[in-house]
Amino acid sequence: MTGGRLHPFTLLAIAGALPALAWILPAPAGGAWTATVALVLTLTPGASPGLTSTGSSPGWRPGLVVLRTAVLTAAPFWLFLLLLHDVPTTIAIGLRITTMVASFVWLVAALQPARLVEAMVAAGWSASVAYLLAATLSAVPVLKARARRIVEAQRCRGLSPGGGIAARLRALRALALPLVLSALHEVDERALALETRGLVPGIRRTPLAPPPDPAVEQAARWALLLACLFALFRRFV
Repeated sequence: MTGGRLHPFTLLAIAGALPALAWILPAPAGGAWTATVALVLTLTPGASPGLTSTGSSPGWRPGLVVLRTAVLTAAPFWLFLLLLHDVPTTIAIGLRITTMVASFVWLVAALQPARLVEAMVAAGWSASVAYLLAATLSAVPVLKARARRIVEAQRCRGLSPGGGIAARLRALRALALPLVLSALHEVDERALALETRGLVPGIRRTPLAPPPDPAVEQAARWALLLACLFALFRRFV
């Protein structure tokens, strides 16, 4: 089963349990196990096009893009740890950080914000909280797509983002300012749209198409919670 077919709460439980186990289990074996699982999860098909930038590419190609994103994001942490600590400490902490990074990248790629909102509203959560969490998860692909459009528009106007350091700094202002202003403008528009649709605290919303939550997945989420509690008990007892 791919990540995109799981219930949103199951995806959140997996993405939360892996980093928790990475820090609870003894290093480096625990971190190596959780990092391996998290990196393998990034290979699961069904990643969102906003993160993978591959559209509807078939097969494992979207998963490879997500895996590359996770590895490239975790790599600088390994470099900084190696400069500050010895090799055993770097490996122990680096595997834990890799688990956290890979789990979050996989979650952003596999979890559809719209399904998360429907699931949270169906579970009785506040619609405002559900929208806030979904907007946070979708911020990375949205900003990435907007930045790409701004770069293309600036290139049409003759701006070259390449060259030396001075040229890159001049281009950075021309790219960053429109990105920030457009993001702030969108926040104002979304707030007005939410208020118009009655998304205010204290009002219970009715989910339109809540995702199915099989009993197997509910049991799996409880099993993950019990596994974290058992590992924590064994760690300190």
